[in-house]
Amino acid sequence: MDPHCDHVVDERFRPFVKALGNLVIAFALAEAELLDVTAEMLGGDELKAVAVLKSQDAKDKVLSMAQSIGLVGYDLQEFLDGIDGFWRDKEDRNRLIHDRWFPNIYEGSVATRGLTRTKQPEEIFGSPTVQDVWNLARRFREYDDLFSHRAWDLRKTRGAT
Repeated sequence: MDPHCDHVVDERFRPFVKALGNLVIAFALAEAELLDVTAEMLGGDELKAVAVLKSQDAKDKVLSMAQSIGLVGYDLQEFLDGIDGFWRDKEDRNRLIHDRWFPNIYEGSVATRGLTRTKQPEEIFGSPTVQDVWNLARRFREYDDLFSHRAWDLRKTRGAT
């Protein structure tokens, strides 16, 4: 293998490399902001926030906390929708990151195959496009902005700096 080669994946996957790299970073940043806003909803306690986010019902707990911080109207709905969307998109992200990628020789594209992590695992196939991955990365950037703004607002409200 040429040490100066800028790709280590099969040529059929190369169009996805930049989009997937952006997805990885955008998700990590959004996840960090989710931790921050969860900590702020818990009065600034990051250790409690980690415990909440590691729990089996993390999404429900975060949604419940979001409903109890005094937001109303559009602000509340935007925050709740963002939390819900983050978890939904996290599932799509997990499929892209953890499932097996393979060339779909019948359609001239790529596909993914994975198994659910349930008592009765189910096979899941996907047909991602480069645009799908870019769109997902952009949504994580939006969650990052939403969560960081809400954490900033909560810190400001409780007088923390």
